[in-house]
Amino acid sequence: MYTLSEDHHHVCAASRVCIPTGVCSSFYWTVRSWLWNYPVTEDYAIWDTGDPNDRQVFESDRIRLLRTWRFLRPFFVSRGYHPYVLKDPTDLFSNIVPSIPASTEKMTFPFAQRFYRTDADAETYFFSPFVWPARDRLGRDVILKAISGPQPSKELRAFRRLQSDALRDDPRNHTIPVLDYVNFNGQMFVVMPRWNGATAADFAKVGELARYGRAFLEAVAFLHEHNISHGDILLQNVMTDALIPKAKKTTDPRIAGVRGPKRQYALIDFETAIVDYSPELLAGFKKDVRDLASALEFNLRCIQDVIPDIGPLFDSMKEFDSPAQPSAATALSRYEEICGSLSAEDLELEVPGRYWFEGEITYRPAPSVYVSDTA
Repeated sequence: MYTLSEDHHHVCAASRVCIPTGVCSSFYWTVRSWLWNYPVTEDYAIWDTGDPNDRQVFESDRIRLLRTWRFLRPFFVSRGYHPYVLKDPTDLFSNIVPSIPASTEKMTFPFAQRFYRTDADAETYFFSPFVWPARDRLGRDVILKAISGPQPSKELRAFRRLQSDALRDDPRNHTIPVLDYVNFNGQMFVVMPRWNGATAADFAKVGELARYGRAFLEAVAFLHEHNISHGDILLQNVMTDALIPKAKKTTDPRIAGVRGPKRQYALIDFETAIVDYSPELLAGFKKDVRDLASALEFNLRCIQDVIPDIGPLFDSMKEFDSPAQPSAATALSRYEEICGSLSAEDLELEVPGRYWFEGEITYRPAPSVYVSDTA
């Protein structure tokens, strides 16, 4: 059985010391890189993986990537970011857990509001080669993501535009905020607040779903206005500024009542983004509109009885090859017209359905657990 314990001990020991700066720091990392057989080069392909269906390839990639993130741990600590660690250093498939305590302060934007009570709820799984969770020196949860080598990637170009002075504070810019950029040996990392998936908690009321849908329609219209196609709009790439405990089983009750009027939503993962005008960008716009409809209807079609016109809108958005497919801006305008007819009583109606798929609504197997949301 492969063991991680020896490397884990050395890495944790290194992270407890003060990494020297200047010339000494350069010497430290030269020696460390040599001792670790140069796990981080300028080549962005170091993050590539092989066939995940080949067990031997999958485990080999996982060992290599876990080792890469362990190698980088003292570097990030020296920059004020404390990466999570393996819960069980001897287990290749262990969960990863916080390495320092959480802040006891109330979180404010751009950091996620916490709805969990202990760090056991903060545990996560190493699911992406590029991504590792951490806490900053104040105990606030963040995400470290390798996004580019020396040649700027699509994602880095998209982030730089979206975080420019002209666009960063635009209220229509529903993309994940960038806290910091960190460069190590030509590898560019972005530091972002750690948010949860936008559908991790139940939608309690019609108004919550209506606000959620509008935020992402507005987000895509904003991207297109500024000549950016996201290219990979999936439910897993839509986030909200809340950290929510995961239900252990699908039949367990989930949290609800966390979607106050100030709750923020954001798109993440711009690896396949197209930036700047081109024929490919126009095709990317159409794909974004289609994919957005497929993502949103998963939850929003649960309220078709209250908003019957929402179904035909999503159907039209999915007509990729049709000239009648609306643009993101047009879809947003139609959506606002549809939802504008809702009364205050409509917005307060409860949503009994959890999701819609292929014409069928799946209802909650257990009542939601309501919590107080101050957002």
